[in-house]
Amino acid sequence: MLKILVEEDRILRLMQVLLDPSCTAERLAAFADFNSTDQPDFQGWLEQMRAALPALYPAQIVLFQTEEEMHSHLPDTDVLIVESATVGSTELGLAKRLKVVQNFGQLTFNIDQSACAQQGVEVFTLRRRTNIAMAEHTMTLLLAMAKRMPLISGLVTSNRLAEAGFPIRPYDKRHTAGANFGRIPKLQTISGMRLGLLGLGEIGYEVAPLANAFGMQVSYYKRSRLPATLEESLRLKYLSLEALFSENDFVSVHIPFNEETTGLVNQKLLGLMPQGAFLINTSRAQIVDEKDLIDALSAGRLGGVGLDVMRQEPAAEDDPLLQFAEVLVTPHLGGASRMNGLNDAQEMLLRIQQHLVQ
Repeated sequence: MLKILVEEDRILRLMQVLLDPSCTAERLAAFADFNSTDQPDFQGWLEQMRAALPALYPAQIVLFQTEEEMHSHLPDTDVLIVESATVGSTELGLAKRLKVVQNFGQLTFNIDQSACAQQGVEVFTLRRRTNIAMAEHTMTLLLAMAKRMPLISGLVTSNRLAEAGFPIRPYDKRHTAGANFGRIPKLQTISGMRLGLLGLGEIGYEVAPLANAFGMQVSYYKRSRLPATLEESLRLKYLSLEALFSENDFVSVHIPFNEETTGLVNQKLLGLMPQGAFLINTSRAQIVDEKDLIDALSAGRLGGVGLDVMRQEPAAEDDPLLQFAEVLVTPHLGGASRMNGLNDAQEMLLRIQQHLVQ
């Protein structure tokens, strides 16, 4: 039986559900429920995929969390699926049976591709649909705040405009146009505006070209600066952490949540943002200090905050962030359709199978 070693991840656990007959009924039921929003016949999808993957199903799926666990299983591993785990000469030296390294993403800074090639190990990448959707959602929040969509939606009648604080005062159309008859102020044109990306992993990598397409000036901060050639191709400018907040009209958070990043976006960084700037967080709520964010909103410093994540999900009815008109919140759905994850798995596994049987 094929042995597939998989880096532990809530999404990558799908490999176990799909390919390993020893997967527990409890986990299978949990995945069926998780995907039911967009794939109500999850069992049927599993059966269809297994029939299409005769070289991979059934397989022994081993999930690992630590480097030590990974190393202990490598000697008899045929396929390795990683997201951030390092694959270099040490790992390849242990992996005598390894035929394929599949990176769960398109950035391969964690994989020594030259060493893999020398050992005859194929390296595959995946441009994840979920990450594309997250980038789209980031831009949706950005555009919605720039155009004040939460405020202006439905304000097309005299009564509604008046109730919102914009009583009708008709323009003299004998001389002028009549656009923006509600006289809504502070509408932004994002072309030429500045977007700072806090972190440049898989999702930030997808956001950058979208923002560039709108004519935005895009900068980024990450601990390890990108090669100059990659910065040039992505039309990115590198800034320090402080400069990222002080020199941009929008800052979007794309770093992972861990002990080091908890509360990273705090009073100091928020205080550096220009008056009326916008903050977007589609990563994890804990990265932004909630009290400091509320203080910045209360002081009227921020033009808007776009969130796809909350500390408590679902949020409490009296959550203080929900009391601000400047805050646009969505219910943690930036990854869009569950079919994105399922289609990512299908693409990835069919390609691995094709390589193994050729």
